[in-house]
Amino acid sequence: MKSTKLIGITLITAGLVAGSVSAVYADDTNTPAPVTTTVSPANAAYQAQLAAYKIALVQYRVASVKNDIAYRATMRAYNLAWNNTMKAYEAAWQVTAAANKVANEAYAAKIAPLQVTRDAALDAADAAFLAAVVANSTAAGLEAALTAHNTASTAAQNAFKAAVATLGTKPVATPKPAEPVKPAVPAKPADPTKPVAPVKPSSENKVATTPKTLTTSKATPKASEKSKSNS
Repeated sequence: MKSTKLIGITLITAGLVAGSVSAVYADDTNTPAPVTTTVSPANAAYQAQLAAYKIALVQYRVASVKNDIAYRATMRAYNLAWNNTMKAYEAAWQVTAAANKVANEAYAAKIAPLQVTRDAALDAADAAFLAAVVANSTAAGLEAALTAHNTASTAAQNAFKAAVATLGTKPVATPKPAEPVKPAVPAKPADPTKPVAPVKPSSENKVATTPKTLTTSKATPKASEKSKSNS
């Protein structure tokens, strides 16, 4: 009976010792404390400036694109207006040129038969001259042939001029007017001012604490042995 109690006490003591040892090893674990970072006023100001800079940069890009869109629309309107001006100018000139052409053609139609008559008279004078030269090769004969040819040719030309004079004044073509002056090209809008990035402060302004560990106390082997001996 006594030995049974001794065995029970021994088992209980062994369990207590094992529990104590487990607790010691469990408490011996190092638990890292959270890292705390202290931001200096300079770094805080920089972060605020950086956020504002990013917003300003986006706004700058938006303004640049809007400028490009507006200028492209301005140039399209400018080119369209100029093209319309030139088309109107050319259209007006084509009307005038057509009128000039009609008048010239009408005048030429009146002159054409007069030219035929003159040319026929000149041809007759030429034929008579050639025949006279062949028929009479003496100096007197040649001189007479020359005189007759000159007289006939002059008469034909004078008759033609007199007939043309009866037609009235020859139509005067209206000259082409000067081209319109092209207006100055619209000036491109000035680019918006690009924001300037803030200057990052030196790393010395940022202070970070090192991680700390929490260490629990260990139970010494002597304490375990003492507990065992007391049992």
